[in-house]
Amino acid sequence: MTVLGIETSHEHGSIGLCCDERLVGDILFSTELGPGERLLPALESLLALTDIERDQIGLIAVALGPGSFTSLRIGMAVGKGLAQALGIPIVGVPSMAAYAEKVSFLSGKICVVLPDRRDLVYYALYEGTTQITPETSSTIGALQEQLKRMADLALCIGPGAERHRLALEPIVTVAPAALNRPSGAVIAQLGALKHSHLHQDELWTLEPLYVHHLLAKAW
Repeated sequence: MTVLGIETSHEHGSIGLCCDERLVGDILFSTELGPGERLLPALESLLALTDIERDQIGLIAVALGPGSFTSLRIGMAVGKGLAQALGIPIVGVPSMAAYAEKVSFLSGKICVVLPDRRDLVYYALYEGTTQITPETSSTIGALQEQLKRMADLALCIGPGAERHRLALEPIVTVAPAALNRPSGAVIAQLGALKHSHLHQDELWTLEPLYVHHLLAKAW
């Protein structure tokens, strides 16, 4: 099955395709000038590059965030519209899960960090692909203090880690920049896995993942 993945959580978005769990293609674009104007042209370019027709898409997976409220809503609206037009199911995938998936081969804990406003970030801990703490919002300073007390911490990954690389690198290894970019194809891959297990269409239940601000949280 061919799956379309949409990721518009932050200032960079991505749209990607996977087919039978194989990553087929990925396009990265800026959302700062409006993800709504970028998504459909990016989709047409991706389909042309991969020689796939719209009616070959069997499932849509969309990132749930946390992230920019407006950008997430636009990504979901485009995904839902395409799903209805094509008569196919749609599922949601937490954005952090896609970054954890990229480095799931590592031993030790992974801290996924996504950007929020100013010096705020969202973060959660993973072991492999298993999330072991809830998504939390924090200042970068509070996160630094938490990381200093962490044992068995292998890596920080995500666009929030990239944005605050200078603050985090004295404490923990930060993933290479290429791994900190969003991937619609990985969202598609995780969406395919979710749908194969649950066989659900989430068209009427999809909502962005909201995280309330909290200055510090003990692990």
